[in-house]
Amino acid sequence: MKKVSLLITTFSFIFVFLLLAKEAQAAITEARDTISTSRPSAMSTLAVGASAGTTKLTITDNKSRFIASDSATLLGGTSEQVTIASMSAVSGTTAALYLTQATTQSHAVGSTAMTAITARHVVFFKTTNAIPDNGDIQIIFPVGNTSNPNYASPNGFSFNGLADTDLSASFSPSGPSCDNWTITPSSGLVQCNLGTGPTGPTTITINIGISRTNPPVLVNPTKDPDTNIGTADRWTVNLKTRDDNNLELDSSKVSIATIESVQVYATVEPYITFTIAGVADSVAVNTDNSGCGSTEPTNTGIGSTATVVNLGVLLDTKVSLAAQLLTVTTNGNYGYSLTATSSGHLISPSIGYWIADAQGTPTNDNTPVPLTITHGSPKFGIRPCGQDAYYTSTPGDVWASDPCSADGGCKFANPSATYYYTLASDSTGPIGSGSGDGANDGLTTVEYAASISTIVPAGNYRTTITYVATATF
Repeated sequence: MKKVSLLITTFSFIFVFLLLAKEAQAAITEARDTISTSRPSAMSTLAVGASAGTTKLTITDNKSRFIASDSATLLGGTSEQVTIASMSAVSGTTAALYLTQATTQSHAVGSTAMTAITARHVVFFKTTNAIPDNGDIQIIFPVGNTSNPNYASPNGFSFNGLADTDLSASFSPSGPSCDNWTITPSSGLVQCNLGTGPTGPTTITINIGISRTNPPVLVNPTKDPDTNIGTADRWTVNLKTRDDNNLELDSSKVSIATIESVQVYATVEPYITFTIAGVADSVAVNTDNSGCGSTEPTNTGIGSTATVVNLGVLLDTKVSLAAQLLTVTTNGNYGYSLTATSSGHLISPSIGYWIADAQGTPTNDNTPVPLTITHGSPKFGIRPCGQDAYYTSTPGDVWASDPCSADGGCKFANPSATYYYTLASDSTGPIGSGSGDGANDGLTTVEYAASISTIVPAGNYRTTITYVATATF
């Protein structure tokens, strides 16, 4: 009977021990650490020495991945900051880093290229048991780089100058508080030193990096070279509560996963559209283009089409005026320019007589500068009107900005087959009615004007104007 009693007593002891252990394990529940980015830091060595002035670095492949726009530090010798344009695919044991600007220093084989990825941590958990006043809560990270705490480490999280002001804690129900903090980078410790402790079940949130936005404090570890790309590295963070004599009360472990960022690519094809539309007779020149300030009516008796402008019967008593509306749209980031050339003078081929160009015969691009036309003087030319019109340049006011009169106020020019005139331009794209420049972006009204004197020979006069719209991507 004594032997049976001993067995029963032993069994009871084991059962009670297991029950207590289970309760102790359940004292911290729902523990998690949410980090603002799970991307690993990138750090590799140069496989080939790099001289100053290069835009390409050859690095040893250790599964670190640099991405476009990364700010990387080149260490070894004289350090410098560079910006990554792209990283090539791995070829053998190396990969290439392409930079947006040339290096200013030389870097020997074995120098380090590093992009430190920082993250904010929000640690959340629930406690079942009370924590006495003056106890503490410990969060223990895998230890990172302690000699250069703003550098990445393959072993853990670097503290990057973590300070009390970067930390906060909240409790529900309220009442408990962290009177101060203990930060020990050499052991990975962040410790909340309680003033008033929780008296029962409490939800606790500790924010690491609350006052920092650039960077958000802790430096993520680098990629484990033994882990496949696309497979997360797992890191364990320990949580502990202790009493006022530094005796451990409860504990739990939290796993953090770091994994490569997914790079998403898409292509927007470049485009440009260019249309020419006629303007009816006896309507304002700026019809359908309120960005043009010219409200003079067209007066030739013949409306223009997309391909024909007929100035009608020219007289010495007026300046004949016709118009077309040119529309450019493009997604070119740097806008567009609109230029014009012509087959030559407005000429009557049968008799070989031409009406003089308003500005005089062209001698270079945009030269001579446009000049006015007045009735009774044999002149022909075109001019642009619109918010993108090329009004000002050196020298002076090229086309005479609106409002102006076709008879003696506005300035005109006739290009040549060799020399062009710039009619409109906009250096900020995209261009179109939905762009930031408004509904008249990309619209240019071209005015055609001519007058004669009484000694101009009779005949049919003609020239051909060719417009070129060029987008800048």
